[in-house]
Amino acid sequence: MTRAKRPRLVARTELRRRWRTMKGNTTQLLALGFASLMLLPFSLGGVFGAYLAGGFVAGSETEPLIEWARMAFVYGWIFVVGFGGYRAYAVALRPDNLDGLLTTVSHRDVIGGLLLTELALWSAFFVTVGSAAAVAFAVGAGSPLTIPALLLTLCLLLATGIPAGFIIALGVRNAGVRSRLLSRLRTLFLALLGIGYVALIFTNAFASVLEPLYRALAPTPIDWFGDLAAMGLGIGASPLRAIGAVGFAGAFVVAAIVSLSRLAEWLWYADGVHVTHEIERSDDGSPWFGGLSRVLPQPVFGVVAVDWKRARRSPVSLSFALYPLIVLASPVVTAVQTGEIGTSLPLWIVISGTWVAGSLFALNVVGQEGAALPVTLLSEAPERSLVVGHVVSGALLIAPVTVAATAIAGILSPHSVPLVASLCVSALVLSIASGAIATGIGVGFPRFEAVNVSRSTKAIVPSVFAFAVYSVAVLVVALPTAIAHSGIAGHALASFVGVDRLAVGLGGTVVSTVLACLVGVGSMYVARNRVRGYRLG
Repeated sequence: MTRAKRPRLVARTELRRRWRTMKGNTTQLLALGFASLMLLPFSLGGVFGAYLAGGFVAGSETEPLIEWARMAFVYGWIFVVGFGGYRAYAVALRPDNLDGLLTTVSHRDVIGGLLLTELALWSAFFVTVGSAAAVAFAVGAGSPLTIPALLLTLCLLLATGIPAGFIIALGVRNAGVRSRLLSRLRTLFLALLGIGYVALIFTNAFASVLEPLYRALAPTPIDWFGDLAAMGLGIGASPLRAIGAVGFAGAFVVAAIVSLSRLAEWLWYADGVHVTHEIERSDDGSPWFGGLSRVLPQPVFGVVAVDWKRARRSPVSLSFALYPLIVLASPVVTAVQTGEIGTSLPLWIVISGTWVAGSLFALNVVGQEGAALPVTLLSEAPERSLVVGHVVSGALLIAPVTVAATAIAGILSPHSVPLVASLCVSALVLSIASGAIATGIGVGFPRFEAVNVSRSTKAIVPSVFAFAVYSVAVLVVALPTAIAHSGIAGHALASFVGVDRLAVGLGGTVVSTVLACLVGVGSMYVARNRVRGYRLG
């Protein structure tokens, strides 16, 4: 086999492997199908928008249009580099059996094959939709010569943007394997990056982040892509800059090939730093755990201690509990933007805190024991220790935070102090009872096998169906509190019944408390019986 064919063989193998992996994961396959279905109207809308843009260009003044074209392609290059770099870091640079690949082919062939894989995947979308958009734009503008210019520009955008993203991802990973500090802070950095990305989505502040990047790249040859794309439109595109864009792309690809080879060699053959952890002192010796062990029965305390140790050692395994916090992000961002806390934010805090408290540890009572399950089930009264212990571990962590956050937000909101006190009681009861509600659902729909929570990390997490059923149950139980303490529904209900506003709030708290206790007790009863059945089986 010639050396030039090896990267293509690696790329074909990687594409087949990814397709087989996706076919074996029904959830991922359904998610891909759903995403494709959602992208279809956006793609058709983009093609129609390109046609309208062509008509706009044909009937507009020429002076500002070339600047808009240059700006569009600079932002397009930033998009390709950003998402290409993310995919390189999270997916492309982590192929299966990398060590085995490096014993059969060189690192140059491997990185070349991985780069070709990403180029093929990106081209599948860009070539189809991009070609249709280019034709639609040319028809709208009445300039057929624009079609090859646009297609060439899109190809050069990919040919330079994807390698640039790979270079950034390799640089980040090289820094991580050589810096002990960065290795320790990797999880924190990724968490902050995810929170920042969600915050950008909810605040719609992408312009404030992308504008400095555009200002830095506008004086570079990347800006010349706009001139190449606009050739044939007669809007003042510079032929010299267009030719320069082609030359720049060729030089960049050559430099990128050399850089990628060297960076891949440094990464894959590096003797990376090893973060050693000190032997943990026994938690039983700390004042907090010592006091807790005296209050709780020893089997229950053991379950609580194990839950907290697992969470501290592998926080990424609790990433599913972030979904309720994403729901909370929107009202928090609204409060920050307006500078005012409305009556709805304390309600969202109660619902989100309750949601997290139950799902954190109690939604997979049996499954998360993993290999220790047989030993656990052979212990004395495992149904009591497992069920109660998982409920207590989540409640002790989340209930105080939920109550405190509800009280602070409620006091700063237009709610009266007595109504805030009623809402805090609901927050306390619901965040404690949610764990009990989760136990029966988790035992009814357990998950025993580990799943990918990131590209390189597997963990046993609750099943998607159990999480969905639990989410509906929590929302139903918390609904009376939300309605009774709502600024609109609460006032309307008080006026309709003819009672004081506080009486409506207290009524909602009582109804939610009764529902939570009934559902929680029934769920714990089911969970204990199922755990006992596992022991007898």
